[in-house]
Order: sequence, then structure tokens, then C-alpha cells
Amino acid sequence: MRTEEAILQATQKLLATRGIHGMSLDLLAEEVGIAKSSILWHFGSKEELLLRVAERVLEEAARGPVQEMLALPTLAERADAAWRFFEDTIRHRPELRRLVLWLIFECVEERPEMRTRLQQLYRSIRQMFEAGLREVAPDPAQRRRLAIITVATFDGIFLQWLLEPEAIDVESLHRELRLLNEPVTRRRARKDE
Repeated sequence: MRTEEAILQATQKLLATRGIHGMSLDLLAEEVGIAKSSILWHFGSKEELLLRVAERVLEEAARGPVQEMLALPTLAERADAAWRFFEDTIRHRPELRRLVLWLIFECVEERPEMRTRLQQLYRSIRQMFEAGLREVAPDPAQRRRLAIITVATFDGIFLQWLLEPEAIDVESLHRELRLLNEPVTRRRARKDE
């Protein structure tokens, strides 16, 4: 497992410095100090390796930042923490979100097993958002819909930011969404009185 771990760590490093297209298995093998065939033995293909990196990053987020967010007492605090995490990711680790997009657009058509695993990855992300909405949306179907909308919002903002980062002010968007949420928060407070 040490070799596999070294490969995963080196892959993340190369993705951050060279991007997806600049990261080759030959370069990765050189970085880790192993033969390219060893990478293929562990992962089977570059696509599989990249998917494992994406799954790993999600697992790390689920164990750390997501648990911290879910422990916050109010929905507003959770939403603020989610936005800070999102903003930090796109500003400091955009290769991670690009990786998922690349996998979706490059692999899912020809590789049904990749499609299934990417569906599971997105399902896991939606489930994390659903967990954060339990106190405010008791109906599971409504939580599921709200989670879909939330993930779609983050993905859409990220795509626009990738294309034109200077035109997309994530902090301003966060403030606007908070203003949109205020009437819902006030209605809920009146209902609870």
C-alpha cells in the first residue's frame, strides 16, 4: 500500500503543478521513482488513477471539513462554512474540481464503470448537503431537491469562475445568496414562535 499511497500523493502534486494534461504516467513514474508498469498494475489506467484521487479527496473532506460543518449549530453557519470551503478550493486547489469535470466529460461515455463511480461520487456530495439540511427540511424528498440545487449552484459558479475568474466574485455571490435566504429564515422564525 505504500507504493499506492506514494502514487496518489504524487498524482495530486503533479495535478496541482501541471494540470491534467501535463501529468503523464511517465512523469508520475519518474516522480515516484517506480516503473510506469507499477502504476498500471496498481490502478489499471490513468483514468482510474485520477478517479481514485477524486474519491480520496472527497473522503478526506467528508472526514474533516464536512464533519466540522455539520457540527455547527445553525444552517447559516453551515452555509457560510461551505462557501468558505468552496472558495478556498477554487482559489487554492482548482485542479481538484477540474479533475472531476475532466473525468465526467472525457470518460463517462466510453466507460460505464467510470460513469457509475462518478455518479456515486456526486451522490455522496449530495448526501453530505442533505445531512446539513435535516433540521430545516424534515421531508427527505425536499432535502434531496435542495441538495441537488446546491451542488448545481456550486458547479455552475465554478464553471463560470474557470472561464473568467476576474468576473466572478465569489464573496459577492455569497452575500447575495445570504440575502435571498433571509426571507426563508424569517418565515421559519415566525413559524417557530
